[in-house]
Amino acid sequence: MKYKDRVFRMIFGYEKYKENLLELFNALNDTNYTNPDDLEINTLDDVFYMKMKNDVSCIIDNRIAVYEHQSTWSYNMPLRGFRYTAELYNKLIYEQDLDVYRRKMIRLPTPQYVVFYNGIERRAEKEILRLSDSFIMPCSEGEYEWTATVYNINDGHNKDLMNKCKILQEYATMVAKIREFRQKGCDLDMAIEEAIEYCLLHDVLKDFLLEHKSEVADMLRMEYDEARTMNHLKEDYYEEGVKDGEMKTKVSLICRKLIKGMSQSDIAELLEEDTSYVKKICDAIGDNPSECDVDEVVRKLSKIE
Repeated sequence: MKYKDRVFRMIFGYEKYKENLLELFNALNDTNYTNPDDLEINTLDDVFYMKMKNDVSCIIDNRIAVYEHQSTWSYNMPLRGFRYTAELYNKLIYEQDLDVYRRKMIRLPTPQYVVFYNGIERRAEKEILRLSDSFIMPCSEGEYEWTATVYNINDGHNKDLMNKCKILQEYATMVAKIREFRQKGCDLDMAIEEAIEYCLLHDVLKDFLLEHKSEVADMLRMEYDEARTMNHLKEDYYEEGVKDGEMKTKVSLICRKLIKGMSQSDIAELLEEDTSYVKKICDAIGDNPSECDVDEVVRKLSKIE
């Protein structure tokens, strides 16, 4: 569902609408900057391969803010943000002709990486995704860490943030209305037209849509493919559900055997599994199998895998 990424980028990433980005920055950081010219937009274009781009980034008050929009959930957002920000630092080093090999420390703007999620999967109001969760081998706490702070911006969520940033609230309303009209049976073209008309009538993104109505509608028609995305999600959820169900059964069984005092090697033989595989599950269960939280153990194992 790339269409929302494009519209999001247009609303917050265009030089013409710097005040929107400034309002968003203030809302996230409890700051009160008033001059849009204090903010320098430095969004990347055609980064790395396959024309990968970040959505919006800027520098203000010695801070570098990278803001991404996601309409499908991904646990790889920390890695993507890490790459985006590294490239922004490379750009800064090149533009300022900084020598990274000199003895004196190069001072860098402090990074902030935020993801705005408004997909159909139910998620918490705010989540912190950590790059270290994807490491194959664990590292000491606090070493080599990078995080993605994910805000759920579906209509009705994170009301405090939305109240501080009216333009973000209005964006969420427009997206919600497209879904609402689709659910009522409208085809995509009609849903987009009805949502835009609703927004204009109710003063939602009104000035923006009056200026860019046809352009926004074209973006939505061209890039929105909900049915295809939903089919892929359903396939992924089905595969994950089957796998998780099998793992939960296995974890429950191993817990019961551990409570009875059976050794890991005996459990492995009983289940006809490799001993190292059973050990991995036992390590995730911990020292007190009688208090085992099966769902939590499965989540731990999924991260390891």
